[in-house]
Amino acid sequence: MDIDDYQNIITNLIDFEIEMSSIAESRKTLLKLQEKREILLKMKEQVTKDIRSVEVNYLSMRTSIRQEFSPENLDNSRAKKFLKGNNSPARMRAKAMKKLESERNGKIETYKDMKVTIEDLVEQIEEVMVDVYGVMKSFLGNSE
Repeated sequence: MDIDDYQNIITNLIDFEIEMSSIAESRKTLLKLQEKREILLKMKEQVTKDIRSVEVNYLSMRTSIRQEFSPENLDNSRAKKFLKGNNSPARMRAKAMKKLESERNGKIETYKDMKVTIEDLVEQIEEVMVDVYGVMKSFLGNSE
């Protein structure tokens, strides 16, 4: 999934009202919070998978770049386009690898930030759930 997709889902998840005027409303709120928590936990798993996918794609692209600039493939027209001027194949390969690594690092950093955001939201939801349980106890006369 794309980072924008995650952000849209999170925006929709956190936009709701907490109603605790009665036991029934508190129970409904608690169920909503549990659903949202489960969705966030699944999103966290998906973000982890997306990070792995970025890594796998990076390794695949590295292999592709190595093959493209290998001595056997220097006669390819695409490789010739890269080698205009005084640039050696090794220099061009290194430049392509650095660019690829930079792109990978940027994507992974964005996904890691999203994972931290999701973890924070899960923690906040769990804190609200504890508060809702407390309100439900007070309705029942349990103040332990």
